Amino acid sequence: MIKFFRTIRKSLLAQGRITRYLTYAVGEIMLVVVGILIALQFNNWNENRKLRLRQVDLINALVLDLNAKRNENIGDLEYGQRIMAKAERAVGDLDSGIQLDTADIKDLLRNMAADEWRYMTTTPSYTSIINSDLWQQLPDTLAKGVQRIYDHHSNGLRVCFEKHSEYATHCRLTYLAPHGLLDLDKDPMALSMKIAKDPEAFRVHLTTFMSGVYRLIKYNGSSAKAIEAQIPALTSYRDELAGGSH
Repeated sequence: MIKFFRTIRKSLLAQGRITRYLTYAVGEIMLVVVGILIALQFNNWNENRKLRLRQVDLINALVLDLNAKRNENIGDLEYGQRIMAKAERAVGDLDSGIQLDTADIKDLLRNMAADEWRYMTTTPSYTSIINSDLWQQLPDTLAKGVQRIYDHHSNGLRVCFEKHSEYATHCRLTYLAPHGLLDLDKDPMALSMKIAKDPEAFRVHLTTFMSGVYRLIKYNGSSAKAIEAQIPALTSYRDELAGGSH
């Protein structure tokens, strides 16, 4: 192609047709410029396409992480509800002046002593995402919505778990250990008889435990709802990006 254009220029010069030569030379230059502009535009389009695809991957990872957190919230909420149901039955037995249901005693004592409960506010995936250059590309409303889940709801849960663990340690030291209620290998009836020696002390510690479980249920529920509300906005934005990357 270049040889073809060069041949035409030489032919025009040889014929002394300077004006046509100049016109042709300008046209050739314009053609080269247009070609360069088209190449640049294509390159920009391709780079933008790659950026959108990376953003789609980022949002997919974020949605995956949020769904995992939501599943954790729901699992903890349901576990808390099961514990609360057993605790409420025990309080009902105490109110009625009857012996505690031995089927629930070990679970109640185990959870009242559980001071190892922890909650991770962030995950390695989330930390990697917010430290990436792509995080800055997210619309402000989406970024703030996601950060509220991790910074507000997750931090609230972390505090609840910490307080619950502090209470469990206190309960172990001041009530369960002195009353011989930490050895769960004992027969449930034997444990029930120990509790029956001072039912009011058990009631005080059990109701305090229940207030902590209630807070955990409440915060897990609100965190799960916040995630459920945020994910559709993220997936909608992801689908919009994916549609523009073709």
